[in-house]
Amino acid sequence: MDLVKLCLSPLCSCMQSPVVRQDMSHVFSTKEKIDDLKNAMEQLLAKRNDIQRELDDPQNKGKLLRDELQLWLRNVGEKENKVERLLDEYHKSNCVAGSCSLNCFSRYKISIDANKLKEEINQLTTKQPEIKFTDIPPPKPVPESYRTVGKKISSNLDMARSYLADEAVGMIGIWGMGGVGKTTLLKKINKSLLDDANMGFNHVLFIEASKDIQLEELRKQITESLQLQGAGKNDTLNVLKISNFVLLLDNIWEEVDLIDLGIPHPYSDDNSTKQYKHKVIFTTRSEDVCAKMGAGENTIKVECLQSDEAWDLFKDNVNLAVIESDEKFKEIAWQVMEKCGGLPLALKVVGKAMSNKKTVQNWVVVLNKLEQSDTQVVQGVQESLFPFLKLSYDNLTDYFKQCFLSICMLRGQHKHNILEFLMGLGLIRDFDNFQEAYGTGENILKVLEESCLLSSDDDVVSLHDVIYEMAVWIASDSGRNMNKWIVKTYDWFPVELPAINTENWRFAKRVIISGKVELLPILSHQCSDLLCLMIQFNSWFKNIPEGFFRQMPNLTYLDLQNTGIEELPKGIKCLVNLQSLNISSTNISSLPKELVHLMKLQYLICGYLNGLGKVEENLMSRLQNLKIMDVFPSGWVDLKELKKLKIHVKAIGMRVVSKEVLQQLSCFPTMRLCLYNLDIISLSFDTLSCKNHGFLQELRIESCPQLKELVMDGSRSHLNYLSILNVKKLQNIFWKDLSPREFFHVLKMLLISRCNLDNLAWVLHLPCLSWLEIKDCAEIETLFYIEEEREIQQQEVSEHRPTFPALKFLIIKKLPKLVSISNFALDFPQLSLLHVGECLNLKKLPFKSGINNNQRIIDIDCEREWWESLEWDDATIPSHLRPRLLLG
Repeated sequence: MDLVKLCLSPLCSCMQSPVVRQDMSHVFSTKEKIDDLKNAMEQLLAKRNDIQRELDDPQNKGKLLRDELQLWLRNVGEKENKVERLLDEYHKSNCVAGSCSLNCFSRYKISIDANKLKEEINQLTTKQPEIKFTDIPPPKPVPESYRTVGKKISSNLDMARSYLADEAVGMIGIWGMGGVGKTTLLKKINKSLLDDANMGFNHVLFIEASKDIQLEELRKQITESLQLQGAGKNDTLNVLKISNFVLLLDNIWEEVDLIDLGIPHPYSDDNSTKQYKHKVIFTTRSEDVCAKMGAGENTIKVECLQSDEAWDLFKDNVNLAVIESDEKFKEIAWQVMEKCGGLPLALKVVGKAMSNKKTVQNWVVVLNKLEQSDTQVVQGVQESLFPFLKLSYDNLTDYFKQCFLSICMLRGQHKHNILEFLMGLGLIRDFDNFQEAYGTGENILKVLEESCLLSSDDDVVSLHDVIYEMAVWIASDSGRNMNKWIVKTYDWFPVELPAINTENWRFAKRVIISGKVELLPILSHQCSDLLCLMIQFNSWFKNIPEGFFRQMPNLTYLDLQNTGIEELPKGIKCLVNLQSLNISSTNISSLPKELVHLMKLQYLICGYLNGLGKVEENLMSRLQNLKIMDVFPSGWVDLKELKKLKIHVKAIGMRVVSKEVLQQLSCFPTMRLCLYNLDIISLSFDTLSCKNHGFLQELRIESCPQLKELVMDGSRSHLNYLSILNVKKLQNIFWKDLSPREFFHVLKMLLISRCNLDNLAWVLHLPCLSWLEIKDCAEIETLFYIEEEREIQQQEVSEHRPTFPALKFLIIKKLPKLVSISNFALDFPQLSLLHVGECLNLKKLPFKSGINNNQRIIDIDCEREWWESLEWDDATIPSHLRPRLLLG
């Protein structure tokens, strides 16, 4: 009782009021109020889930909800968010340090808010509207340009397919100037082949080349497409010789030796290959390349649009209401359009750039610029596009110009790498959490895509060769100083390892080196302008000479990821202006104490450094500008250090080795976590990341001997990668509020090893899951088991919610009790590889009859004995599978 009086002493002067005395009961009943709130929210969510199930009924597919129900659902979502925030506040009040009186005030406020929020939720629960639908408005008309341009593409597509159907034609060339639509046509051909069951190709390979691409990079793309990682050209030759294949090779600049790529020549004299269809379609800017490649008369010239066609496309990219508001305006817009010469890329770029110009004067200025530059589209001359592309570039703000030029340095890389690069360069800054930074990066890419300056497919950012060369020209002071940007790719298989020549670094601002090089020289001159240095993806590069960093005092970005370096030299302390350091996936095993001198360091990325272990005490906390610390999965800091980092760090990736650290994580902005050897029985996802500030993207749960259950709770997760390794007592996974496909709405990769989970049916409908690996699970008998009385009917599963909608790779190994993969037939619309190893009791595969109607073959990696013992309910299924027999 004395303790209570002490806690309430600051309130004593107010305690005389009866109202205050009555309200003080809220301080001591906070948990009760919170529990009541949770129960009310659970009832409301149950009603919402019932409604959602009815809305998901196939009979209601495509119908529009009445406004009243839409408003109710929106209000439920808002209440759910408010409850989450209040629960978070309640949790923090339990952890808060400081005076007890402050904690009492906090609890009082939480109780009042919980009571009020519960009443609002109860009102929503009792006022649930009736489920009604409204009429669907008619679809918007297809833009005229889509019909016009689509007609041209359709005509060329028909011609290409006629060549593919002709047994006498093996090589097809598509040619035309840069930006005229060759790649667009090739992608249409690719899609038509994947969608069409009648062409009969086992492999459809879409490979992207460029002006300076190395032969080895093309080989790598081919082996990856065939799932032959690590294979040489002879391996791909042997696979493709006995297959029906078509290779779509985009953007070649000179004759390509197909045999050297590992591609059987379509016109080979080898009798053993003549029973198979071998086709190659390529795009190029040169008719001469078509002749050298042996396309002969089997070519398609992609030409510029006629004026009327060009006007249709142009109108779809400008503000049509503005230019049609006045005949004078329309006339000037037509003249600007004519300057584009009917080139689709120029028409889109200029149209987008002019879409925010709303006065005649703005358009006249642009027209004068184009006329003064004597701009015209010259067939085959890419430089004639520069003025049009630069118009789009000039229309960007200075900030987006910097972002665009920076992204151009990393074209062809994954979106995640691009966003980390922009953060490291300081182009994404002043964010409160990693999710906010990621959102800013997404917006940057969106703006640049809308300006037609880049594109992103499958999370890979790419841009047209002409746009890249324009960016290089701009970055080099309009071509006057070509050494300001140095991007050098060395051949992966040189006769002898070259050393990097640094003579031209003297005035460089950014340098990127990739490929097989070994040595860095000691610099004999200052590189005062050098801000960004990247030496990547080179396991032969092992040493940085002492004194090397002394010559680049203004370096702000250093990236050495995926190299063979074993330690950072002590001279790293000279980089006093360094803001970003990336040494991921190197052979470095410890972080040098010299890092404390890098007081401006904001981004320290040290992922996948095997054996890193505990980071030296007080190293991280002394870097007071540090925003992102990633030492996942083997590195970690202790609880004392972690609490110091909380003040300024926006994202953390690390190993968790104690329950005390785990308990603190709900208040920390986690990004990647490895929970290792923790003595825990149950794990709630809600405790792994601060709700308002976390953005957990990768989670590894490893060697937790007592862990029996996982509780999937809270809001939707942002996880891309989840690994559960050596958790042998794990038997149950519980789901709260959200279904698995809603909770893991962006999960791409799932690895489960050495666990005793007996059913993984929850992974069947994960919308983005592309890689699933299950191995060393001794007790599993059926991987995916659905009870009809508990779940939706199997027919409904199959017809209305496809199983594994995005799965490309399924790997199952060492499952000695496995009898069946599923208790019903599965859809695998995207599957390209099934790997089965040491599953001797598995006698049937769960493929449907009529599997793979588009004729794409699924590779099966397996042992010969197992393959020959398989039983088939449908004798046609094996013809759609290609066994690749494993040794031993």
